[in-house]
Amino acid sequence: MKTLVRNFLGMFRRFQMAMFLNVAGLSVAFAAFLILMMQVRYDYGFDRCHPKAERIFLAELCDSVMADGRVIYPGAFPDVLIASSPHIEAGTLITPYDKRYYLTIGEGGDQKGFRERVTTCHPDIVNIFGFTFVEGDGSCLEDPEKAIIPESLARRMFAGEPAVGRQIHSHDWVWTKTVKNMTVGAVYRDFPENTQLSNNIYMAIDASFRKPTEWGGSNWLCYLLLDSPESAAAVEDNFNRTFDYSQIWGADHLHLRLIPLEDIHYMNMQDVWGASPLKTQSPDTVRLLFFIGWLILLIAAVNYMNFSTALTPMRIRSINTQKVLGSPAGALRLSLLVEAAGICLVAYVLALVWIYLLNRGQFLSFVEADISLLSNLSVVTATGAIALLVGVLAGVYPAYYITSFPPALVLKGSFGLSPAGKRLRTALIGLQYVVSIALIVGACIIQLQNYFMRHYNLGFDRDRIVIAELSNEMSGKHRDAYVDQLMKYPEIENVAFAFQKFGGEDSYSTYEFSCKEETFNGFLLNVSPSFLDVMGIRLTEGDNFSRTDERDSLNHFVFNETARRANDLHLGDLVDMGWGPGRIVGFTDDVLLTSMREEKTNMAFLVSTPKVMQPLNFSYIRLRAGADAEKVVGYIREAAANIDASYPLEIEFYDSLYNQLYHREEFVKQMVTWSSVLAILISIVGVFGLVIFETQYRRKEIGIRKVHGATVADILLMFNRKYFYIVVVCFILATPVAYMLASGWLKTFVYRTPVYWWVFVLAFGIILLVTLLTVSFQNWRTARENPVESIHVE
Repeated sequence: MKTLVRNFLGMFRRFQMAMFLNVAGLSVAFAAFLILMMQVRYDYGFDRCHPKAERIFLAELCDSVMADGRVIYPGAFPDVLIASSPHIEAGTLITPYDKRYYLTIGEGGDQKGFRERVTTCHPDIVNIFGFTFVEGDGSCLEDPEKAIIPESLARRMFAGEPAVGRQIHSHDWVWTKTVKNMTVGAVYRDFPENTQLSNNIYMAIDASFRKPTEWGGSNWLCYLLLDSPESAAAVEDNFNRTFDYSQIWGADHLHLRLIPLEDIHYMNMQDVWGASPLKTQSPDTVRLLFFIGWLILLIAAVNYMNFSTALTPMRIRSINTQKVLGSPAGALRLSLLVEAAGICLVAYVLALVWIYLLNRGQFLSFVEADISLLSNLSVVTATGAIALLVGVLAGVYPAYYITSFPPALVLKGSFGLSPAGKRLRTALIGLQYVVSIALIVGACIIQLQNYFMRHYNLGFDRDRIVIAELSNEMSGKHRDAYVDQLMKYPEIENVAFAFQKFGGEDSYSTYEFSCKEETFNGFLLNVSPSFLDVMGIRLTEGDNFSRTDERDSLNHFVFNETARRANDLHLGDLVDMGWGPGRIVGFTDDVLLTSMREEKTNMAFLVSTPKVMQPLNFSYIRLRAGADAEKVVGYIREAAANIDASYPLEIEFYDSLYNQLYHREEFVKQMVTWSSVLAILISIVGVFGLVIFETQYRRKEIGIRKVHGATVADILLMFNRKYFYIVVVCFILATPVAYMLASGWLKTFVYRTPVYWWVFVLAFGIILLVTLLTVSFQNWRTARENPVESIHVE
């Protein structure tokens, strides 16, 4: 054991630079692998936190003709479904709209305001999803005035005091509730982030909103708890045979499909009737991250094996001296394997330190998963075992190779390199280069697509727009006072209002329009008359909205050009949505309302009559060029506080809105970019090690060449020529792979950047330049040595 420890520590003392590069490269690779696997675990474990997860299913209505489906349906449908089969133990409706409401606790000067999400449902949701209560009892949902709240909210609202029995007042009308006051009946332990259920306030749907005859519209989600997972097919078959689908408004060729809860996250669904309320993810993204993680680990292991082999010329005399002195080859090989495993474990421990520091410094905020070590003990433990295995496997070849030479031959100073060994090391370096080139191309394409998305002409001005969401009372009763206050500030040009955020979603609520006895679907944004001016949206024909439109008996529509062309719309045409008639007053350019993952579709801006009860809570504030944003934000907060001091006003710019919209793309970009940098560094370390190996072996050859007149430049050219050919071959192999991967990823976007040829040239140039610099740097000293010394040493 003492010998093993002495040899291990001796390695670090004798080969400080080599060990530093080796351990640093391995530790960063292990850190990257851990982070990627934590994210994969986060996605793979979606919805698995619920004790009955394997028996929970989401109902989906599929259209066999249109080949699409929807998970939001009429109010009467879920109750009929829940009662349709004895295999269904329980079911719950859930309101799918992810809206935050203005809530307060306390009174007078002690009043505190919050903006929280309230989800209404059936009381059975507690049993279906297995809520864990830390205070109170979940059966309180049987009382329509009781609510259950998450533990985190209870701490924020009541500062650690008991929450049960406390009163919460809603200043907004909560859909499906007739009361504005709620009493806390229970406090549940927060769910992790990777589940479809959010940590919201939950209340029971009022009986007056559960209408057994409501077959129009689409307003509900439905989860079922079955007696066993195998019963899903029987429930589907029974319902599809007996249910009359003609009752459902606006739908034909429908059939029921039950989606297992644990599969929902990977469905990547877009509900055809509006924005999907589900947290979904493309499985390709998860597979990509998993693949990149193992690629990084692979090239790190390959690099380590090359580096260990590269130390052969410097270690072989010592090893074989021990063989002459009687040390068995097996014992020497075991010692070398222990060294390799020990180096990997040291690198692994260092990787844990990197992750701890990065997490504490919040440098990885773009990662969705919780990357704390204690929250991912299974991943941390498995990676530790993998690190040990990597050390053993990567050390096997060097251990056998370095002890394979005859002792007498080595002690005389004459040993050679086998052609098979040279080919293996070159192939391993080539594998690293192929991965590095492909990752560089991928990182460049992702970066270009992100730049393309952020600088694409969306059809509206997003550079000087501030969005602040008001409460119903502020936007209804005090809108004019709010606007008057803002317009007094010289840095504010104009103010407008809308029912929802504009340009920040993948989809919006879809409505049916009727015009000239024809119907068509499209997005609708209810706005104030000044909205188009504030957002800089250009009219292609007709008139802009006017301030008198809000007091007119007719609704006023401005459609986009896509709707105009697809439905033969004209100025003055009457349009009806069931809210009363309206007139088309103008047309706009095709504003890109959704992300670039979605195609442009029919869209209308609406200035409605007072009868349309859609509160315009989102205020859009246009700033003057060069305005001090920080001062403007402070003034907006002051103006809102003058109306309601308790209201927690939130203000955001379009930069933050787009960061949310393209959060996943930004995450993939960061992961691939840093993986590319890491792959390059590890590959270069591998090249560094291989060059050490070759220069040590070829020192005598270099001396003889210099004696015969070779210059330093000739020597460097001799070494660089070999690596130039390696990079060229690897580039040829990597290009088609990188092109296919980049093209496949870009196909997920309707609007996308081209795959430029220069991206591949850039990847080739980066790898070639770094390689030639590395090779030249390592061989410079050897090429400048006195040839007599080189020949004498050999």
